[in-house]
Amino acid sequence: MAKYRIGLVCCGGIANNHIQGCKSVLSDLGEVVAGCDPNAETLNSFCDQYDLLLRFTDVESLIGSGEVDVIALLTPPAVRSEVIFPAIERGIHLLIEKPFGETYADAESFVLAAEQAGVALAINHELGFMKDITLMHEAHAAGAIGKIRYIAHDQFQNRTRVRGWRSQETRLEISIFSIHLIDRIRQIADSPPKSVTGVSRKWNPDVKGETCTSLTVQFESGSVGTMDSNWHALTMPENRFRVDGTKGSMLSVKRAVVADEATIHIETLDGNIEQHDCYEDHAFTKSFGESMRQLLLSANSGQEPSHSGRGNLHTMQIVDAAYLSAERGGELVKVEEIINQ
Repeated sequence: MAKYRIGLVCCGGIANNHIQGCKSVLSDLGEVVAGCDPNAETLNSFCDQYDLLLRFTDVESLIGSGEVDVIALLTPPAVRSEVIFPAIERGIHLLIEKPFGETYADAESFVLAAEQAGVALAINHELGFMKDITLMHEAHAAGAIGKIRYIAHDQFQNRTRVRGWRSQETRLEISIFSIHLIDRIRQIADSPPKSVTGVSRKWNPDVKGETCTSLTVQFESGSVGTMDSNWHALTMPENRFRVDGTKGSMLSVKRAVVADEATIHIETLDGNIEQHDCYEDHAFTKSFGESMRQLLLSANSGQEPSHSGRGNLHTMQIVDAAYLSAERGGELVKVEEIINQ
């Protein structure tokens, strides 16, 4: 099978994680062959660094070139539709940075278009491919903790400096940062969300959006998920992901959600107690490559990956419901209201 040819759209900072991750993980499955950025200086600097000969300053030329089979779309959310629909029309598969739409309605339109065209579309929730999370999914799939009842994901970081386009986003902490945690909760709950309550605060005067969030999600299965995220924790950074089931519990603890090392605790009612110390060099960067690898495998097999656009519609439902709840002072919002808007 020939390698998939990948083009990166937007060659800013995060593009380095994508191309380095692809180089580490993809092997003979695919390779990055092109860069695209409207800023010629940024484009040439990036392509020179990684020896990319194909360079485009507009997405129309990239999409129409016939030189790429896959696009990793790294632009801000507001301009993604300008790339997604034309790429789908040309049969180009897509790995899209989160959030993959400004709203659930946007995201749904992208998914429907991709499905109708037979194009693979996935969302780059790369942190779901880090070792601690994959180990917890494996333990749950093996029945270690039984049926899931409660999920709690919390992060406390000192991230008072938010720069670039993110500082201008009115939907910030939930939509761009905590969406990682929300998606992890959604994936392991493996059930459509039913309702959301949420509150948020804006404590950073240098940004337009919220910087602290607390929310609760009720799922159709009856399980409950909670998420607390505070980017103003000036000391004692911590990231905790806990899952309680009918037979036991699992807990991942690390200093930051992107950290290379984590400690996993699994304890069950039958007396089994396990501790796993997970470490992998450059785990965060490699997770970008694994995200792309899973998309390419999906494009080849037709099977839906764990980070598919279709699955991420539930994540976007939670995000939109959380914002609506926060606007209403923490009032419970049913997800059907988001779907029917």
